[in-house]
Amino acid sequence: MIDFRYHLVSIIAVFFALAAGIVLGAGPLGDTVDDTLAEQTSSLRDENRELREQLEATEADTAYQQAFLQEVTPRLVTGQLEGQYVGVIALPGADEDTVTAVRETLETAGATAELTVRIEPTWTDPDTEPVLDELATELVSSGTELPATGDGYARGAAVLAAALLAPPVEPGASHETIDTATVTAFEESDLITLEQDASVAPSLAVLVAGSVSGDDAEDRLNRLGTLAASIDAAGTGAVVAGPASTAEDGLLRTIRDNGDIAEIVSTVDSVDLPSGRAAVVFALSEQSEGGSGQYGVVGDTDGALPPVPEEPGQSVTDEATEGGSE
Repeated sequence: MIDFRYHLVSIIAVFFALAAGIVLGAGPLGDTVDDTLAEQTSSLRDENRELREQLEATEADTAYQQAFLQEVTPRLVTGQLEGQYVGVIALPGADEDTVTAVRETLETAGATAELTVRIEPTWTDPDTEPVLDELATELVSSGTELPATGDGYARGAAVLAAALLAPPVEPGASHETIDTATVTAFEESDLITLEQDASVAPSLAVLVAGSVSGDDAEDRLNRLGTLAASIDAAGTGAVVAGPASTAEDGLLRTIRDNGDIAEIVSTVDSVDLPSGRAAVVFALSEQSEGGSGQYGVVGDTDGALPPVPEEPGQSVTDEATEGGSE
């Protein structure tokens, strides 16, 4: 049994240890510790200064590159979409400034980009399917084929796409117009917002993607992917563009992972940068010729952008034909 003397000896030993530590710390060991701490502090200060200088240099380089691209992009895309009618569709979460920048780039490329529609987040809500299904049944027009298989989201997407887009017409023929009655019905159901109206139905479309979050994000992204495929089918083609994050864990990743949609719908990441918006122009040009591709800097893509024709408005096919005839 442990007695009182054992406790007393233990307490005295603890005090001796503390006293020895104090003496050593204040003596020769104290100098060593102080020197070591001083050296470490100085080293960390130097590393911090170097990292700060590297960050400032990187920011300066990035600012220069963006300024350079901002100046070069208009010259690069001018005339590439001359005579084309392009609709701009802002998907849930799309940044308004990016949507505006995309529209301005399309206009610089020579396209008529009057139509701007915003798809509201309610489109992908779980309880919206019966609403879309009912709208599709009531508003489907002659010539529009509803999906034989699929849910209300697919049927509603097909009807809205047919109301907004139309195939291109022969030179001299009258352009088809937007089905305003159908568009109004979807708008009154709080599913879309017509931000900028147009009379002529575009044959091409750019869908600007944004961040989609929540426990059911995957389901919502799949519904938006269905909408993108329907819009592509209603006209000549569609390009879905978004910031890099949408290619990492968003709509662009969903489309690229779906072979059936990726085969017909093009995607471009980094659309918030001038280079990404230039890629959108060339991706639309490729779509108008029946091609498609996945472009950008995130993941496994077909490159930064499609092949660039040497002359504005010249297709890659025409360029190859000319080269073979020389």
